[in-house]
Amino acid sequence: MPLYRYSAAKIEPLLRTTLAAEQIREREDLQRLLMQRIDVISEDLLVITEEYSLFKDSRRRIDILAIDRMGTLVVIELKRTEDGGHMELQSLRYAAMVSTVTLDHLVETFADAQSLPLTEARETILNWLIEPTDELPNHVRIILVSADFSTEITSTVLWLNENYNTDISCFRLVAYRLGADVLLDVQQIIPLPEAKVFQIQQRQKGAAATGVIAAGRDFTRYNLQINGEQFLNVSKQSAVKSAMQTLFAAGVPLVDIQSATQPARWLGVHPAPDESVEDAFVREHPNRSSSHRWFDLGVIDDGTTWVTPRFGGTSTEAMLDGLRKVGEPFVSLSWSRLAPEQVGLQV
Repeated sequence: MPLYRYSAAKIEPLLRTTLAAEQIREREDLQRLLMQRIDVISEDLLVITEEYSLFKDSRRRIDILAIDRMGTLVVIELKRTEDGGHMELQSLRYAAMVSTVTLDHLVETFADAQSLPLTEARETILNWLIEPTDELPNHVRIILVSADFSTEITSTVLWLNENYNTDISCFRLVAYRLGADVLLDVQQIIPLPEAKVFQIQQRQKGAAATGVIAAGRDFTRYNLQINGEQFLNVSKQSAVKSAMQTLFAAGVPLVDIQSATQPARWLGVHPAPDESVEDAFVREHPNRSSSHRWFDLGVIDDGTTWVTPRFGGTSTEAMLDGLRKVGEPFVSLSWSRLAPEQVGLQV
């Protein structure tokens, strides 16, 4: 449907044109401008880099690589053609390529692209995420942006999304001429915006069997009981944090708690009067990132305030078991993982 210009006298359609006719190029124009304003496509994206390839000798490069707030990598492919070429097949190759990318590699890539120190690059990425993490999910989103799409592309994308749980979105760029200006109508055609919520709910339903939402992030929840005190429906990070704090408050030796929770990752600080724990950390450990750490742990021993990473992830249950053992016989700790139907998954 065309765009219309409204005036008091009449409503008239704008003159439709094409990206090619307006000499709008893929890399030099579209890609360059979307790198600056990726929110034109989606507001939940942080651009990592452009023209990315994991393999140095490869001629195939991802137009734009981004990450969303759930920690999912996003492959963005651009075309100015009216049929999209074979971009859906290219994007699947690229998604497979980046599915093994680690957080450390992503930080290095972002630092190189933005000319940032590694610590600042890591902090920027972790602060972008809703829940900071040490691991990236294997699931990769794909966004295709083109002047239009052939029936072959749209039918392939719909089939993949429906049958193989892929997350592929298609955005059509329709150009209009208004005097000396070119207007772009950015249309999301797959999935339709009104169908997005339904699709997310369907994916959550299918993913509930493993406690993982479609974006690939692990939202497993736990119930803990420590000396009769209950901690119900808590996340992995909250479970480990609550256990450490409660054991320390109960008098379990700090060295024992550390032995169960990766002792090398505990860092001590000595805040000056009126200085926050975080500021003391930055002062005493200038080469360490302050992101993704617990500064409110409240573990103070012999004049040293201890700071740890936000423990969790794949090591959660091993840590809980280790804390249970070091707490005996002074502290009774038990935990259980909630069944999928007991977990309220959220987008």
